[in-house]
Amino acid sequence: MNSIKLTTKGSGFALRYGDVKFCLDTSERGATTLLSHAHADHTGTLDKAIRVIATNGTIDTLKARGGTPTWEHVPIEYGDSLMTSGVKISCLNAGHVLGSSMFLITFRDGLRVLYTGDFNVVDSIVHKAAQSVDVDVLITEATYGIPRWAFPDRLETHEKIVNQADKVIVSGGIPLFRAYSLGKAQEAIALLQNNGMEVVSGNWSIDEVCRVYNEHGAGLEHVSMRSGNIRELLEKGCAIVSAHPDHTMRNLEKKVGSTFVKRLRNRISEYNLSGWTLEKAGTGFPLSAHSDFNGLIEFAKEVNPRVAYCFTGHATKFAGYLAEEGINAVPLE
Repeated sequence: MNSIKLTTKGSGFALRYGDVKFCLDTSERGATTLLSHAHADHTGTLDKAIRVIATNGTIDTLKARGGTPTWEHVPIEYGDSLMTSGVKISCLNAGHVLGSSMFLITFRDGLRVLYTGDFNVVDSIVHKAAQSVDVDVLITEATYGIPRWAFPDRLETHEKIVNQADKVIVSGGIPLFRAYSLGKAQEAIALLQNNGMEVVSGNWSIDEVCRVYNEHGAGLEHVSMRSGNIRELLEKGCAIVSAHPDHTMRNLEKKVGSTFVKRLRNRISEYNLSGWTLEKAGTGFPLSAHSDFNGLIEFAKEVNPRVAYCFTGHATKFAGYLAEEGINAVPLE
């Protein structure tokens, strides 16, 4: 049996096995790319791509965020498989953002390789959790791959976000939640609207991504900052979800004037929605689209690979923790 060769390349990896090569979230002349999702840190080196296998959700969100694919898109959806170069490519839900995928690669000799991309093993309001499969080789992210990154129960975090938003609005203020435009913003909007709050999107990018989510059945309801009645809504009281609060305020100034925005700033309480807030008390809430340390460990144990390759964040340390669990692990750093 041949051995897997993985080479770090730009925003992803080149995978070679025997005479077959694939690019994982990157590109190389002559190789098919498997694109896990549309976040910029996974799409930054697709300039040499000719043929890209990805879900429609990934391509739709890529375009919504200003991406312009110049390559052939080969569509695949969760639960589907296709053959290329004699290799079976299967698409599995990664639970990270709309369209995010793990790819199960089954080679001609039966070797099974799973590339996770970014993934989450916990359900969110707008995404279903990733599920494990048995494979020989696991290529796993390790963003939160050390023990101190153990998140509280997601429903508990949701409750704290809602309670704080309600408290601020009742007191005459406006809670502003900083969230990535793809994935986190949509969960925040869904959470707040489901609890009876008016929600304003602070950025064009969030508007466009929400449009795509709704085309895929999400049912998000929010008011764009470009809406004609935005001043009245802000005066009445609402929540804002923004990827870039400073951009939000500058754009709002153009619409309603600097005097109104100055008064508005005095009413705003800002909170960050990110797993990294776990160690920054008072700055926000640890809402993450990634698996935490415990989720990463349990997922790898369920997959039970002969070897695991770890990438991003704490790859070296996480490989050591996997070794303690009896899993042969190699950091890709």
